[in-house]
Amino acid sequence: MHKQVENSKSNDKIEKIEVCYLCGKEFNINEDDESHYHYGQFPMCDYCSEFYGFYKKDR
Repeated sequence: MHKQVENSKSNDKIEKIEVCYLCGKEFNINEDDESHYHYGQFPMCDYCSEFYGFYKKDR
């Protein structure tokens, strides 16, 4: 489940709000942090990615 919100502040970037499948926190998956889709389909927030040691593949 995700929702897209238009953000006029930051160069017309679109926020893609997801719910972390581990902790249930809503977050912007398009932020420049460790948030990502785990196994390509499960959204994981920055906190859980760092806490559990899961990182983006391109890092």
